Amino acid sequence: MKRIWPKPLTIAALAAVLTFGATGSQEAGNLPVLASELVSGDGNCALNEACPAVAGTIETHWISRTNSGNLFVVLQANCQSPERCASWFVERTARGTATRLNIEGQFRVLHGDKPIPDVQTWRVLSDSETEYTRYTWTAGAYLKAETHTAYRVDGVECGTALECYQAAGKAHAERDTGRALKIWEKVHKVSWI
Repeated sequence: MKRIWPKPLTIAALAAVLTFGATGSQEAGNLPVLASELVSGDGNCALNEACPAVAGTIETHWISRTNSGNLFVVLQANCQSPERCASWFVERTARGTATRLNIEGQFRVLHGDKPIPDVQTWRVLSDSETEYTRYTWTAGAYLKAETHTAYRVDGVECGTALECYQAAGKAHAERDTGRALKIWEKVHKVSWI
């Protein structure tokens, strides 16, 4: 029997690569189109003044699949101060692109056991206080789930007011009275003088 192709393994590998390329994940192929939609204003940004206006100034990263499309985070590429940068969580569906969450400042994507990850933002209120807000994907949009204030004493975060009170009690029980007093004074505004 005579072979039609001289190297069947090479042909099989080439066919596999072509098949995967045609049917594989298309998120990467959508990024330039998504960026051009956002720059042209077709992204339906909830706050027009916060939307990107100049081509080439945004970065787009795929986050997750949603029930109706794909979720991306869009960042300002030329931002020098993370505390003042705007970011957008954008869903791209067959009907178009829509902003699902606008953020100004720092954030983190909290990957866990959920198919669409939560987003946590934070902003520094003072040298000893930081406000954290968590957003959860619910019914096709990000909704605010919780906001809490965490406290820092000597540059170390001790948690919420209750957690800091418990940390002060523990420090006092361990005879670290100086640490306990610093926490009570800084967090609970108790003066011992």
